[in-house]
Amino acid sequence: MSTALWVAVGGAVGSLARYGLAGAINFRAHPWGTVTVNIVGSLILGILIGLWGFHSDDSHRVGLAVGLLGGFTTFSSFAIDTIYLWERGEFTVAAGTVAATVVVGLAGAVGGIAIGRSLV
Repeated sequence: MSTALWVAVGGAVGSLARYGLAGAINFRAHPWGTVTVNIVGSLILGILIGLWGFHSDDSHRVGLAVGLLGGFTTFSSFAIDTIYLWERGEFTVAAGTVAATVVVGLAGAVGGIAIGRSLV
């Protein structure tokens, strides 16, 4: 199967996973579902990068990293959710989602890389 097809299949699966997880959490506590998938996606991608390094030509790996996790994480949704909260006057929640996504997402990626490297 070509790399592009692996990316497409991974993207479809990742998008459906995001839809399910973020939707379930956002239903009760918007926008924490979006924050959650970005943090989980950062952690998982960090683990994969820790295992594989930053560059890979393997179509399966590209399908997982670019397709699955690209479809799963939701930076564009994060941006729109943040603007939505800001426009509703929920400045503290908007700032909290930005801080949580960036700081905890980066920490997740760092932790994931460390975990991945320890598994090699």
